[in-house]
Amino acid sequence: MCKSENDDLNRFCEQCGQPLQRWYVLCLPLDASAVGEEDSAYLDLNNRYQKIQELDRIKPSDPRTYIALDQQPTMTSPLQALQTAWLENPDLDPVCHPLASTVPVQAFPYLALQAQYFPAIPELHDVLQINQQVILLLEDRLFWPALENVWPSGGQDPLQQTQWLFELTLLWTALTPWQAQATLLNPHWVRVSDHNLLGLTQLDPRPQPEVTLQTLGQVWQPILLRPEKALAPALQSIVEALAGGNLTQIEQLQAELAKAANEYRSVNPARVPSSALDPEPNLFKAEPSQAEAFPDPASLLTEDELMRLAEAQAVLTERDDNLGLVESPTMVLPMKLAQFDESSQSHVGQQRNHNEDCFLAQTQLSKVNGPHGVSLQAKGLYILCDGMGGHASGEVASQLAVQTLQQYFDQHWGEVLPDSTTLKEAVIAANQVIFDLNQTNSTSGVGRMGTTLVMVLIHNLEAAIVHVGDSRLYSYSKRLGLRQITLDHEVGQREIDRGVEPAIAYARPDAYQLTQALGPRGKQELSPSVAYYEITEDTLFILCSDGLSDNNLLERYETSHIAPLLSARANLDHGLNQLIDLANEKNGHDNITAVVARLKLQPDMGQIS
Repeated sequence: MCKSENDDLNRFCEQCGQPLQRWYVLCLPLDASAVGEEDSAYLDLNNRYQKIQELDRIKPSDPRTYIALDQQPTMTSPLQALQTAWLENPDLDPVCHPLASTVPVQAFPYLALQAQYFPAIPELHDVLQINQQVILLLEDRLFWPALENVWPSGGQDPLQQTQWLFELTLLWTALTPWQAQATLLNPHWVRVSDHNLLGLTQLDPRPQPEVTLQTLGQVWQPILLRPEKALAPALQSIVEALAGGNLTQIEQLQAELAKAANEYRSVNPARVPSSALDPEPNLFKAEPSQAEAFPDPASLLTEDELMRLAEAQAVLTERDDNLGLVESPTMVLPMKLAQFDESSQSHVGQQRNHNEDCFLAQTQLSKVNGPHGVSLQAKGLYILCDGMGGHASGEVASQLAVQTLQQYFDQHWGEVLPDSTTLKEAVIAANQVIFDLNQTNSTSGVGRMGTTLVMVLIHNLEAAIVHVGDSRLYSYSKRLGLRQITLDHEVGQREIDRGVEPAIAYARPDAYQLTQALGPRGKQELSPSVAYYEITEDTLFILCSDGLSDNNLLERYETSHIAPLLSARANLDHGLNQLIDLANEKNGHDNITAVVARLKLQPDMGQIS
């Protein structure tokens, strides 16, 4: 563990770069006469939490707030067991739960809400009751920009504006059972994360059940309707209706915002995944690129093989003519693997200071000479994980997942592809390792680390595909072009699965929120997707994090950057480097990782009689 000295106000260690355990401290007096020991350098009697800065108060009656540094960061939070219980049972009743008997009631809204609404609700690390005060130690989000300060000006990005307004409605719904809607009336407490999601710095400690949606509109109307903000017209009408008392039900407000989102999305359809708008693959692609103008060495057959192929195809074509269909030989002839190449790269991106992606590309090849020529046997394991987490490190979660899966298949993968039960057990094992670390890690709280997963196991011409989250697998072939094989585990796709029209499903401002990830929750709530894939033609498999797939980047640059990679003459390392550079230019907001496997096939003359 790093023991370097750091300036008290640093958020990251100057030596190792890890986040320091700084907490935002909210001191709530139990009665008007309660006064804390302001001269003390520590919040607690054990000298664990050191005050390093007292924050300014807007009004003298406001509670005191501080920034405190945890001097014992390896110790677990006293709330850990209760947090775990609340995660496992979001409907937990604290009044009758034994773990909650000694916890001040001021902590209950945080514990309940963060179990279901993190990261919108800040992590509660600890709660103390000293000198007639309840002291809450919360995740420090003061460095997050306030929503009013990052609101797009000049009417720019109405979709982003709509999303944030919709997130306010979700927070309103979440806060209502705790009579904490007044939190949203303080713009200083409404912040924006580096993922462009709304998050609160704290909850209003004073229950105010009488707060109405009209009050919410009246508070935000002068902020959002400033001349320099130039709110999009449909949104301006919604805000005015809200402030005027014409939208009194949260469902009405959400319906109006969803309608506006659909309107603005129709103007900018690129944000809707192409797989959602056009689920049927295009079977007729343009002419091959220049890179494919010459035959690949792997596809060249001997004169004898060409003759036998011609004879076999003549028989097959004659048979197919009876049905009025003529298929490519690669579709009807038995094939074998002729060449196998793979490449993988990762880049931190343009806006991140560390890389939370992790990947593995493990390939075993063997050649066997026989009467019908060389037979190439392949066994490959390809894993890509995109980590995430609050105070916990996303890179730790992604690394743990990759390591656990690699070790699992070292023991449980024999001569054939594992069955679906084995694949799911592998994912559960990886989830459990991260989940257990979340439970024991003193910095986890509900800033629980987690990771997405996309994994491909290849055995000759068969592949098993597993995924959790929004990291994707694509395939590319001449016949079918680029296809998205996996479907993201996110709200929009979930709605499509329920029968909602794709354009409507992705009009929801929360459409891109994940519904599945490894690590944050136990195995009961994990449902990995498993599929099997038969390889019948020259194929590229592309595993990628959302830093590469965002904004339909692969679909938009299929001809220039994907199609040429299918050629055996193309250098995969160089081509993948160009693809990463393109992603940095066009996206760049996130880590960018890709693993590419290229399989070249030729007819298996040994199976043609």
